[in-house]
Amino acid sequence: MIKTEVYDAEKGVKIYTLSNSNSMSASFIERGATITSIRVPDKDGKIENVVVELKNYDEWLKNQSYINVVPGRFANRIGGAKFSLDGTEYVLRPNDGKNSLHGGPEGFSTKNWKVVKLVDSEEPEISFEYFSPDMEENFPGNLTAKITYKVTKDNSLEMLYNAVTDKATPVNLTQHAYFNLSGDFKNTDISSYAVMINADAITEITDDCIPTGVIKSVEGTDFDFRKFRRLKTIKDFYYDHNFVLNTKNDGSMILASEVEDPFSGRILKVFTNYPGVQFYTGNWLDSTLETKFGNKVSRQSAFCLETQFFPDSPNHKDFPDAILRPGKIYNQKTVFKFETLGQNDVKCFPEL
Repeated sequence: MIKTEVYDAEKGVKIYTLSNSNSMSASFIERGATITSIRVPDKDGKIENVVVELKNYDEWLKNQSYINVVPGRFANRIGGAKFSLDGTEYVLRPNDGKNSLHGGPEGFSTKNWKVVKLVDSEEPEISFEYFSPDMEENFPGNLTAKITYKVTKDNSLEMLYNAVTDKATPVNLTQHAYFNLSGDFKNTDISSYAVMINADAITEITDDCIPTGVIKSVEGTDFDFRKFRRLKTIKDFYYDHNFVLNTKNDGSMILASEVEDPFSGRILKVFTNYPGVQFYTGNWLDSTLETKFGNKVSRQSAFCLETQFFPDSPNHKDFPDAILRPGKIYNQKTVFKFETLGQNDVKCFPEL
């Protein structure tokens, strides 16, 4: 079912909630096509929110950490805030040192997306659309971007990304959800989580997180999550890296990652047809934002798994092609699937 309610009467903001018959719901606002909550059961059946939920709409307006938004036109970083395409150099607006991050200072996450479709059914859907004019944030082409969220009967949140353009342009859309599987943000320590990432390599990066162009094996490193590892067993765990997924290179969906919280028993599985996923452990969260639950969003209190094309792809000809051209349709999909652990079913057994 779909419920539409007033979220901020003074600003005329609505909130849209999709729910299934299995106690799962997800809520959204138009600014940034933002997820405000995803409520799923824990191992005892208790229904709680598993993404960071800010206190009110004013906090969402201050959201400089991209919490639960759809960034764009190009999610992640573009080195030196510039790229060349078909013989023309485009100079972007830097907002991460000398680099462009998540589309620039006034990227898609700061825009009000328009609700263009609601499907009220057993598996309800909502579609948000944003029109980005030619040279917005200095990206070429009139681009129409759309994301469709669907809550399915098996407690998944499906996300379908589409876009069309009238000029060749880089496009990289993702959902920058910050997960905390404890529920209602009551435990801000994610170090007990067990993580699996289906990747044999990462894109090596410089100190300012720009890829060098080298695809680096994870073998024997702290980036090897091909088997479950508990974060607290890794000294000074600190991740803001793109993992090169073991895709089949045919556009089919794969299991990209799985994260388990041994205390709540919640499991997050991420499926995608994107070639990469950014694993981010909230290193730059600085306690400036307040949650609905009365605490601050602090360093490493939540994590992100941002499915994507590789960072800085427009500047690396050997990376997967992130250029959308006229007459083509950008068509990518990601699924967040939620399950619970059975008794004695933790996949990783180091001391909690």
